[in-house]
Amino acid sequence: MSAKLSPRRIADDVLEFSVSTSRDAQMLAAQLRSLNLAEDIVAGLKTVCVRFNPKDLPALEARLVTFDDVNDVPSLMSETIDLNIQYGGEYGPDLPAICAAANLSEQAFIEMHTGRAHTVEMIGFTPGFAYISGLPDTFAVPRLSTPRSRVPAGSVGLSSAYTGVYALAGPGGWPLIGRVRDPLFDPESDDSFRLLPGHRIRFRAV
Repeated sequence: MSAKLSPRRIADDVLEFSVSTSRDAQMLAAQLRSLNLAEDIVAGLKTVCVRFNPKDLPALEARLVTFDDVNDVPSLMSETIDLNIQYGGEYGPDLPAICAAANLSEQAFIEMHTGRAHTVEMIGFTPGFAYISGLPDTFAVPRLSTPRSRVPAGSVGLSSAYTGVYALAGPGGWPLIGRVRDPLFDPESDDSFRLLPGHRIRFRAV
């Protein structure tokens, strides 16, 4: 990605950058962090928000004037994580309805889901919740009309063409297809949440 950056100021202490893809957003966020001039940087699907101390704005703008190149982040983008999922049953109560709507058997859906390349596009909604691309664009799953008040940690859901993985228990409206059998949150680790934007994901049925 090459960028002559033209951020939009959306608050007194927040700049927003628009990019073309989620990969561009992750690369831009990494480069902006390297400037050490922001208090927080959050990458979305096609945006990057930068929260800064207003007194640092002149220094930040001065750096951005010459900030033309957004480099790749190979160490993160190349890492592949295997996630073992128990599909259906009590862990994936919405799987039968999803399969019926898509005119697929449960086995055919599982083979499709585990046979594709997936990527964590962003973290949001709740702490550690991963938005993961990789489903066909035509695979549009609507959210539940009535969200669940509590979704167990590790639950895997679908919405539109994204797979969502709940790192922590909490409310949620994504139809559930299964549950990850691997720990996704470790409060003792430097990186408390296992999944990060840019990680490649390989789902495995157990």
